[in-house]
Amino acid sequence: MARGSITDLSARQKQCLRGTYNNLSAKEIGIELGLSPHTVNEHLRDARRLLGVARSMEAARMLVAAEGDKRIVPDPIGVELASLGNDVDGADRIDAARNRYNLTILQRIGIVLAIAVGAVALAGALIVGADAINRIFLGYGIDISDHPYRK
Repeated sequence: MARGSITDLSARQKQCLRGTYNNLSAKEIGIELGLSPHTVNEHLRDARRLLGVARSMEAARMLVAAEGDKRIVPDPIGVELASLGNDVDGADRIDAARNRYNLTILQRIGIVLAIAVGAVALAGALIVGADAINRIFLGYGIDISDHPYRK
């Protein structure tokens, strides 16, 4: 695939690539630019084709390198940027520079534990509710285990 030049990109393609570089999704870029996510994806696809790269983040890095910008998010430590790109065969790779949730390991464990405790509490509440309904029925002498719900 022949590589084009950064100067061949349209203004919209550059804006979409800058949004990608800032770790925004197509929907977020679309809201920011007043475009639909589908249109954003088309601009990114056209920019990738023009620059001859497989991933939007790689194209975005090329744009930012040419413009001399520096993003707010620091570059990943101990990861070469060249190893993050070139995903031609479609295999899923972890992009260390695209972490949307800046949570520590303790915060992540806390969230998992909170969800687990909430699930146990909900299950307990359902069991207590079912037992209460059963006691009410038994108090009125209703046996719902027999057909046709005799008194």
